[in-house]
Amino acid sequence: MAFELGRTLLHAQSHDVAIRGAAEQQLHQWEIQSLPQFMVALADELSAEDRSENSRQLAGLHLKNLLSAKDPLLSVEKKKRWYTAIDTNSRARIKIASLNVLRSPKPQAAHAGALVVAKIGALELREKQWPELLNQLLKNMTADDVVDGDLLKTSTLEALGYMCEDLEEEGLDQMETNQILTVIVDGMGENGTSAVRIAAARALLNSLVFTRHNFDNEAERTMIMQVVCSAAKGLDDQLRIIAFESLARIGSLYYDKLPQYIEVLFTLTLTAIQQDNDEQVSMMAIEFWSTLCEEEIEMLEEEEGGHTSPQRRCARYVHAAATHIVPVLLQSTLVKQDEHADEDAWNISAAGAICLGLVAQTIGDAIVGDVLAFVEANILHGEWRRREASIMAFGQILDGPKPEVLAGPVQTAMPVLVRSLNDDHTLVKDTAAWTLGRICELHAQRIPQGYLQPLVEQLGSALQDSSRVAAQACFAIHNLAQAFEHAPKTRDTNALSPFFNSLLTQLLAATERRDWQDHNLRGQAYEAVNMLIQNHACDTRPVVVQVMQIVLQRLHSTFSVAIVSQGDKDERDQLQSLLCSVIQVITRAIDKEIEPFSDHIVAVLLQVLNNEHAVASEEAFAAVGAVASTVEQGFDKYMNDFFPFLIKGLRNYAEWQVCSAAVGTAGDICRALETQILPYCDEIVRCLLEDLQNPTLNRQVKPSVLSCFGDIALAVGGNFVKYLQPTFQMLEQAARTKVSSDDDELMEYMTVLREGILEAYVGVVQGLNDGGNSSLIQPQLATIFQFLEVVVREHDDEGIVKISIGLIGDLATLLEPHAEQVTAYFRQDFVSDLINQGLQQDSLNEIARWTKTKRETLLQ
Repeated sequence: MAFELGRTLLHAQSHDVAIRGAAEQQLHQWEIQSLPQFMVALADELSAEDRSENSRQLAGLHLKNLLSAKDPLLSVEKKKRWYTAIDTNSRARIKIASLNVLRSPKPQAAHAGALVVAKIGALELREKQWPELLNQLLKNMTADDVVDGDLLKTSTLEALGYMCEDLEEEGLDQMETNQILTVIVDGMGENGTSAVRIAAARALLNSLVFTRHNFDNEAERTMIMQVVCSAAKGLDDQLRIIAFESLARIGSLYYDKLPQYIEVLFTLTLTAIQQDNDEQVSMMAIEFWSTLCEEEIEMLEEEEGGHTSPQRRCARYVHAAATHIVPVLLQSTLVKQDEHADEDAWNISAAGAICLGLVAQTIGDAIVGDVLAFVEANILHGEWRRREASIMAFGQILDGPKPEVLAGPVQTAMPVLVRSLNDDHTLVKDTAAWTLGRICELHAQRIPQGYLQPLVEQLGSALQDSSRVAAQACFAIHNLAQAFEHAPKTRDTNALSPFFNSLLTQLLAATERRDWQDHNLRGQAYEAVNMLIQNHACDTRPVVVQVMQIVLQRLHSTFSVAIVSQGDKDERDQLQSLLCSVIQVITRAIDKEIEPFSDHIVAVLLQVLNNEHAVASEEAFAAVGAVASTVEQGFDKYMNDFFPFLIKGLRNYAEWQVCSAAVGTAGDICRALETQILPYCDEIVRCLLEDLQNPTLNRQVKPSVLSCFGDIALAVGGNFVKYLQPTFQMLEQAARTKVSSDDDELMEYMTVLREGILEAYVGVVQGLNDGGNSSLIQPQLATIFQFLEVVVREHDDEGIVKISIGLIGDLATLLEPHAEQVTAYFRQDFVSDLINQGLQQDSLNEIARWTKTKRETLLQ
């Protein structure tokens, strides 16, 4: 193997498909036959100075890829394999070889060695399995027995940087953190070469998450801040970029430690924004202030909600510095547009605009004066950059200041912004359309009455402009339509009715432009169509019905499109997805008037599902659910044809969004068919239980699966008794789920999971009540009330509180015949506290009063 390995690695990079395929197959064969031997051979190839630098680098990369993967599940398996499949002696040989290669005089080999050391180091430090690693890396920084000492330092620091990137926050103890910091700070010294300092700076950036203890120590904190600030003034552009990125991360992680450094950081960042020759450096300096804004916005919201802690108080750095920062952002960043950049390109103009918006959200009304002065001075300027910058500035401050403070400026700006849709320059028109979209989103009620018609007419014209401007016009129309979201659906007319037909016609035309792919124009146009239809008034109903006919015709025609390439298929599938979403929206919007179309709708939706494309299937399932909810028991005639697709969707573990959509549709159908769903229940319940038990299915699906059990129970009433035991078992198991309170994403999932559990219990309890099986819930009362107590203690989410109060009322109703046996559960303090909490909130008062009455009746 050793003799052939280098050649095989090189062949695996060949442009010749046959040679490359054979080499890849050989590498895979070696991996299967003897993974330890293969990994040792790769490590030997990597460390062999007499091999070509290219094959050594490839050996290192292949070894790294055997230790980790981008896919999280696969990565976990590969990490486990390091201990379960690789014997101790082989692991030791691989570690020694990879550590030795850091000393190589060949840069590519040394860099590849750093990657391997980092992957193994992150694994082993977590398990306390490589105690000598950090000492060896520390010695590398002062070694004088190598050909290239600076290359050794660079590769050592790269290894540390990559390792810290891989490690979790709790992966290092304090002694290990101190050792790493010692190496990094030594590498960041001003006497080092640029390569060494850059590698050290990257390592510091990745290690900051571990340094809380060091930042608590003033002397150590000051030392770290000094080396970072020194690097921020260095001669190398890349070094300065990383240094300012580190300062931004310090601002996020250690905001409370900034007071003694903020004046220096203020000067350093503003100088970089205004004067640095490298735009990337200026952008990272802007990022420091964007980060402080995000921190202060969060802290101010916490203060407003009464959730502050002594360790986390807003120092209002942004408020104090705003009079200096805002003019710099306006004059030194917004006017530096790159007219040839893509819409989503990240450059100094975009970074400055985002930062300005964050400053507006942080300091509110205080930003308005400076920005309005800039707008007034530049909005009619002869130079297009000035016009665009002024419009962008105005758009960015629309979120933050109080609406009444912006009322006058919005009304004054409207005529100029509408006229700007006809500007000579595309970027000015683009930003004007975006800003009008923001006004429609945040200040629709401030649009002067007489300006609705010119606004709509100009936005309609903008739909025929360049794809970039047209996409922004779609955004504005979408937000304008959304402003009518809370208008009564039964109203005969609304302010958009006179323009409804023309807007829909222009939007539908935009979806079929030749450049529909640019700037997601087709997707944006269909989203605007959906919002207009969702919030239409009764007098425009005939237009909506007409659009349904157009959409069905378009969807039907997609099945006869010639598919020559994968691109053709992707294009068709994306269009089908968009058209299915419009069908769903129309179906829910016009309710029973959909019935004449339902046969045609279901027929084409089944064709979409038959194509088995994930995104299109997801939308098709949602549209089927909308039809079922509308035609109710009339949906029974479609079940024989639809049911196989439903089961396939419920078992689609690989494409979890499709599975989730199928679960939602199953719930819709149960609610629609009620007891007519019984012939299909066994198979549906079996699939749902399999979903809950499948470890590979994305966890996001599971709350909706739990909720679906509630829908089934409500639909079939007493017939649900046969499913009670497995349902209660899985609800009890789900209720025991625990996650780290430090992980916001997991805590959010926990809220959704518990909401799903509560909805399931509500459905089961109400179903048992309808079936006269009240006694069957009694053995579960201890579990249910224990769960309720935990939920009430840990959640203040209004949705969860409401369902919890309702569940207690449902239980009291169900168990009234057994009051003597169950009163102890309803007398618990948390029950009365929860009901009283609901009585004090307007949105919960009605359900709380009903539950209070039911509880009192039971306790009499």
